[in-house]
Amino acid sequence: MKILIINPNSNDEFTSLIRECAQSVASPGTELTCVSTPGAPLLIDNHIDEIACGPGMIQIMKENGDAFDAFIVACTCDVNIDILREMTEKPVVGIGESSMMAAMMLGGKFSVIQMGPRGVSMKERFVRKLGFESRCASVRSIDPDGPGDMSDKVIAAARKAVEEDGAEVLTLGCAGLAGLDRKTSGAVGVPVIDGVLYGVRFAEALAACGGKTSKKGLYGPDV
Repeated sequence: MKILIINPNSNDEFTSLIRECAQSVASPGTELTCVSTPGAPLLIDNHIDEIACGPGMIQIMKENGDAFDAFIVACTCDVNIDILREMTEKPVVGIGESSMMAAMMLGGKFSVIQMGPRGVSMKERFVRKLGFESRCASVRSIDPDGPGDMSDKVIAAARKAVEEDGAEVLTLGCAGLAGLDRKTSGAVGVPVIDGVLYGVRFAEALAACGGKTSKKGLYGPDV
């Protein structure tokens, strides 16, 4: 099985981190390719950045659509995923949707830990788009000026989500936080979901079971 992981931004350091985490959980026989998006911004901080990623992501799909069995959008806002699903019948999995679906299988309420304050309102809107708001306890941001390294900042926000918001499961709200799931879970005592890992497994399952993107309705052809 061949899976293409698309990092919607052009940050090769992010892409390397995503690749490393994805390979750690891929099944034997699964071949992963992870690419940055040409012409995209280094980070996705706002709606303009999301649009700017689009042409490069479309280019990647046009060039690779026939060569892979499934695709993963490695951004927890699942940037432009509807466009990619419109372009293929093969499964296109977003790590944001995957992380939240996994969280809802493991507890009643989940919270999302974001990289920065700007992402909170964007992620809340994304949660509503997916229809998951009744299961979402909160969207929390790390404190960029807080003490410690990134893991310390994530743990501080995660602890507030559990103790103050009632979260039973947490999801990491940025691919740049990949790899912090186990340490955070150990510190706060609830499951923590890394969407990169679950995205790989969901993509494998859909491809292995013959899942296809429906072309009736939302992702259907023009009429």
